[in-house]
Amino acid sequence: MKFRKLIKKISIIPLLTLPIVASSCSIGDDIKREIIKIGQIFDPNNGNDNQNGSPGSKNGSYERNVIGDPKDPALKEHEKNPVSPDENNSNQPQGKDSVANNTTTNNFLKISDKEVYFTTSLSQEQKAKELAKLNSMINTNIDKVKELDRNGEPYLEFVDTQTELIWREHAYLDQRTGAWKYQLGKSGLLNLVHEFKRKIPYGQEIYDLKSISINDYKIINDKVNGLYMPDSRRMFVNGSSVQNKGFSTYEIIGGLMPTIFHEYIHHWVTVYAEIGLIEDPKVSVDKANAKDVTKRQTTEIYYNPGTTAENADHSHGARQFWNSYFSSNFYSLLNFDVNKKAYIKDEVLEKLGATRVKSILLYNNLSLNDIWRLANELQTPEHLRELQTQYMAISPSGSFTTTKSRLKYNFSLTELVPREYTKYAFESYFSMNEENKTLEKMEAGQNSITWFGVRYLETDQYNRVTQVFSPSGNAEDWSHTYLNNFDSQRRQGWFQNGEGVNFYDNSPRFNATVMPNSVFDINKFRTVDSVSTTTSWDGRREIVTTTENPGELPAKKTKNRAVEFYKVFLETMGYGKTISQIYTKNIVSKNDQGLETTNTQYPTLVRFTGYIKTDKKVDGLVVKQNGKIYGQSLFKYSNTFNFFGHKDIDQGAKMQEGEGVNLRVTSERQTQIDNRLYPSDAGYTQNYLSYITKDFIEVKDNSTIHLWKDKNNDGVASEDELVQQEITLPTQRPVTTQRSTNATSSKFDKFLVENTNGNITLKAIK
Repeated sequence: MKFRKLIKKISIIPLLTLPIVASSCSIGDDIKREIIKIGQIFDPNNGNDNQNGSPGSKNGSYERNVIGDPKDPALKEHEKNPVSPDENNSNQPQGKDSVANNTTTNNFLKISDKEVYFTTSLSQEQKAKELAKLNSMINTNIDKVKELDRNGEPYLEFVDTQTELIWREHAYLDQRTGAWKYQLGKSGLLNLVHEFKRKIPYGQEIYDLKSISINDYKIINDKVNGLYMPDSRRMFVNGSSVQNKGFSTYEIIGGLMPTIFHEYIHHWVTVYAEIGLIEDPKVSVDKANAKDVTKRQTTEIYYNPGTTAENADHSHGARQFWNSYFSSNFYSLLNFDVNKKAYIKDEVLEKLGATRVKSILLYNNLSLNDIWRLANELQTPEHLRELQTQYMAISPSGSFTTTKSRLKYNFSLTELVPREYTKYAFESYFSMNEENKTLEKMEAGQNSITWFGVRYLETDQYNRVTQVFSPSGNAEDWSHTYLNNFDSQRRQGWFQNGEGVNFYDNSPRFNATVMPNSVFDINKFRTVDSVSTTTSWDGRREIVTTTENPGELPAKKTKNRAVEFYKVFLETMGYGKTISQIYTKNIVSKNDQGLETTNTQYPTLVRFTGYIKTDKKVDGLVVKQNGKIYGQSLFKYSNTFNFFGHKDIDQGAKMQEGEGVNLRVTSERQTQIDNRLYPSDAGYTQNYLSYITKDFIEVKDNSTIHLWKDKNNDGVASEDELVQQEITLPTQRPVTTQRSTNATSSKFDKFLVENTNGNITLKAIK
């Protein structure tokens, strides 16, 4: 049966400012996930990759161009009575004089001892104390969340003393009622802070992030999911895709967290990876010596996300300086050096309903190496300038496409690291194996959120209702690895990777691996090794038949490389090094309208982070010039480490079940937790405490750095209290205050910590 496909794409407007590194600037590092308005979708096998365990729709598709009408009682009820995300109604602005609910125990699921990495020498009592700190939001009085006002617009603010992060949620104007409304409310905001500590991988760089703001539409618009500003170290999150949709607080947080995860990895990259020194030796990302963990080298990457169809073949604009060890290992472990296109059997395309779009599928037009070169090299390679297909499909339906200019953004190293680490380590709040009931919800006038994305109803000016589907970051990014019908209302279950059987009928999984950009096992990936042609005669004309011959990658390119990948990130963040990184102070000031508009940098005020062996614990650090102590700070220690990786792909999980005192993790969530990697899984056997200096120290050029044991507990360092023990530094990347925002600025004083003939020195970078 033929199906009509009625698809209208909404314009996608990225909020992007190129990183003009000669001056202070901000970058909008994420674009709105592609949104399509859907009438009928061609949906073979119910669009479920032939792995559907649910009953299908009548004809394998949703059959109405416009869903419902104003007389549809189910639709009217949905529009009239949206479900509040907060049962206590704290999602409504309360006003300065209102009386808040004085709840002291919040019904949040506790973070368990398996969801954090402990210093192994801790006693059970010490572990319990650390867990209590990590779970502090459970017993935080919601009055600690303050309601403030910015030029007539209410917002909530909470300062988490553990991470020093400022959290804000801005009220939005409900277009239907004209009233201010919070998406999360006080309790929901505390819940989000709690979940951040559970689901975001972070280390000591957390202290360099100033704030996370939800729905601040003075800064972020509704065309952008998230925004990270590296100069001021602020993050902004747009919650409109899960706003006023009738979703629970759990579903809202599940919808916001992928963006927070993504933007946080941008912060991680700014601190550790994109900090190659201009004066260091330059090495290309594809050179073997770039991976040397003992050498400090810089790789140049060219970044220009603002390309269009008109300028996509021009040279790139912004020159970036990346740490070579990180960028080269990232490049090779994710197989961006593979220059052969994928081989997919025609019968697989037929099962996916993709035969009619075969010629425009992304994998059929570009290899992974082609995409890398498009996005990260100074000049577009000659063979890619003549690319015939303007739009390349990433979904079998052909509904979701990409272009050369979009690839230049999505696969630029700046954007690629957050996307790939999200694929690698994000733990979705929704199980991909759960029965997908989106079709039934749509027919009942209800919105839906799943592992694969958000599908909701939208009413236009003529009171007609259409469906809008916004893929999750997981769905969009994994679609570049596995061809799958992520845009189907019936999509559920594992990707078709050629391994094992489908859970619903025990049929063998076919192989739809279209790109090798995964560090998990992809041994079924096949390349087009050669193309052969044969000629025959049918009695009237000559017939030429072209046959693609499949080949395999070496086993080292397709085996599970999850531990190696995780170790690259640990090494890059300086895990186990006495001084892992240094940070400068900045203060963001508000104007008369309450907007944070001025970012003041203090380049000589420096804070230190690092790791100390538990049996070598000291109290702090001092700096000296010409043999005299001029600066000091005590350490703020942590017995836990929160930066994790994964052993295998995350399939998502409903996190909790039960209520109140019976609230507990599900078996699926426990599987998620057991899938985590921590330093001991990557071969790190030493016992470390992580630290950050409590104070910023005003530093000077040509200084030396020393560890300090405050013997008399007076808080004042003296010469006889300096400790003679080894201070280690990362060997493959600089410990420096240089960042992407100041790399070429002569007006910003930058400092570098080095080992100079056995002395740990602090020098100004000229």
